[in-house]
Amino acid sequence: MGFRVLALFGFFTVIFTVIGAIIGNLIWGFKGLLFLGALFFLISLVINFVSYLYSPKIILRGYKAKLSKDKGLNEMVERLAINAKITKPKVYVLPIDVPNSFATGGGRETAVCVTEGLLNMTKGEIESVVSHEMWHIANNDILIQNVTAVVANILRSTIVFIPLAIFLVKLSISEEREYRADYYGSRFSGKPGDMASALNKINEIARHNPMESSNAFECLWTVNPFKREGIASAFSTHPPTARRVKRVEEMEHEGIPEPPEATEV
Repeated sequence: MGFRVLALFGFFTVIFTVIGAIIGNLIWGFKGLLFLGALFFLISLVINFVSYLYSPKIILRGYKAKLSKDKGLNEMVERLAINAKITKPKVYVLPIDVPNSFATGGGRETAVCVTEGLLNMTKGEIESVVSHEMWHIANNDILIQNVTAVVANILRSTIVFIPLAIFLVKLSISEEREYRADYYGSRFSGKPGDMASALNKINEIARHNPMESSNAFECLWTVNPFKREGIASAFSTHPPTARRVKRVEEMEHEGIPEPPEATEV
């Protein structure tokens, strides 16, 4: 278990236990403080356990992912995995018309998931988007993304815990990692122009045809596929797409610069 995941679990457990203790104290006094504090502590441990062990399965099952038998797509993923110096992840296709993708898994079991809509884009654009996800795998981002998404989604189901869900997302997922994934994805594919084109297209389609799912899962996707207003916008983990595109276009015109000193965000 990485430090980021361990820190998230520890922080969540402490805050959730304190919330339970406060509620218990307000309702039943000191006995309530002890009882609900202990109960919330145990609940937090169960949530941590489930999200750590089963978050990839929960996510794949939730989006009805199917293993891809497309030889060309699998060969593309294998080639890009070699460029990223990682073991080839499994390839899943999601029955969703809106183009997008995400990576999931943990340890040696990793996967790249692409929507059916993404497969309608050009080969270069598909390569660029998949390369973006390759960096998340190479940088060990996927476990923290999986766990954050599942924990936040569980909390989001209860109105009183929505602020905590939003805080955990903001605490765990930085916008900077999306810039780095665009950057390294462009290096892995060698096609920053296609990366810029793909980001623009995905963003425009998502704006007019947002995906129907929990916004807690936004941190998984290459581009935010959900509605961007009201409480939904509070879960945002992505920088503005226009800003991302501008950075990638600079790589196309000026050449891809040397990598930053650190890739850990």
